[in-house]
Amino acid sequence: MRPSKKSKLRRRATEIASSTGALLLGVPVVILAPALASSEEETRRAMPLHAHPKDYGSGWECDRGYRLSEQENCVAVEVPENAFLSFDGRSWRCHRGYEKRVGTCARIEVPDNAHLSDIAMVGWRCDRGFRHVGATCAEIKVPANGFLHASGSEWKCDRGFEARGNECVALKVPASGYLDETGNSFSCNFGHRKKGASCILVDVPPHGYLVSTGKDWRCERGFRRTRRACSAIEVPANARLTASGNAWMCNEGFRQRRQTCEPE
Repeated sequence: MRPSKKSKLRRRATEIASSTGALLLGVPVVILAPALASSEEETRRAMPLHAHPKDYGSGWECDRGYRLSEQENCVAVEVPENAFLSFDGRSWRCHRGYEKRVGTCARIEVPDNAHLSDIAMVGWRCDRGFRHVGATCAEIKVPANGFLHASGSEWKCDRGFEARGNECVALKVPASGYLDETGNSFSCNFGHRKKGASCILVDVPPHGYLVSTGKDWRCERGFRRTRRACSAIEVPANARLTASGNAWMCNEGFRQRRQTCEPE
């Protein structure tokens, strides 16, 4: 009786194990060989046409140019005109100048004064000096004392001018004011604040001082702000000023009751 394929594999594995001393170490080599062969055979039997075993791990995957169907088969990817296979080989993309429309690649209609865009999902963009208006590109009209912005899609006024509607009007800087870093508006000098188109003096009351911005004031330590004045804080017995210096709190072992501190 001729020995089976399984018997031959077992005998060969035993010979290899004996020559390397693996049997002395208790390594189950005779079991691994047929199990491995059986696993590969099962994968190949379950694999459909136009597929191949995965390079890593178990199972299979469709060949390039094919995709997995709902029936677990590998069907050819139908690439329409003006398209190409995607990087993974299981879908397609349109060539530059075309866009996907219901399974096809339709030409992108680029209007005058525009160009194809390199940004995904954006077909075209207006040239510099033109603005997107509906499906067209309208010319940007830059007023006198203005210039085209770096983006090329809007205009800005020169330094010393401000935008009013579609014009650039000379900016009137009030006394105690100066052009800010934008050049299109003004800021007030230290100790002054904006009020409409003017810069007015910040009125600091006695026991008050200007804050770092120079546009408001606070009260000194031991005083609190009441409307436009600084009123002295009356600290009751068994109390002390808070860290801010503009309020008081009871000492430890006392609790506040209205304007006094009583033992707990």
